[in-house]
Amino acid sequence: MDPSDEQQSDEIDDVPPDDAPPAPAPPGAHRSERLIARLHESIQARARDLLQLAANEGIALVVTQGLRTFAEQQALYDQGRTKPGVIVTNALPGSSWHNFGLAFDVAELVGDKYHYPSSLAWWAHVGELGKSLGLEWGGDFHTFVDRPHFEYHPGLALHDARAGRLPVA
Repeated sequence: MDPSDEQQSDEIDDVPPDDAPPAPAPPGAHRSERLIARLHESIQARARDLLQLAANEGIALVVTQGLRTFAEQQALYDQGRTKPGVIVTNALPGSSWHNFGLAFDVAELVGDKYHYPSSLAWWAHVGELGKSLGLEWGGDFHTFVDRPHFEYHPGLALHDARAGRLPVA
């Protein structure tokens, strides 16, 4: 065998195959897809990417909330005020990015159930993953800290969304 043939063989072995299998779907992807598909198209890929980034680190996330109608937002606002339960939002209808499909909430998926971990470090890590994708994280909010919450509305204010001005996908 010619030594140059041997060297050529080594070079070929170092090239990764073009047909490498895709990464497996994150554990919460199937359960989340119906909600993600209803989000504004500018945030959909970011939501999917967050699930994948978390899965790559052994964290199974599931999307629990996405687009909300104004009636659904009013029902959440009433909770803990005029209806039983604890207060979960300060946002009236039209004052939440959920109402425009530009926000989603996540939880940890454990088996077939989801829950909200109590560890602030866990949420801070998930928040950093989301921020690395250009999302705003509710854990950074000052008046109503909302760790499961992520939103995307670059350069827009709620009055823009209410006027029909939404991000370009």
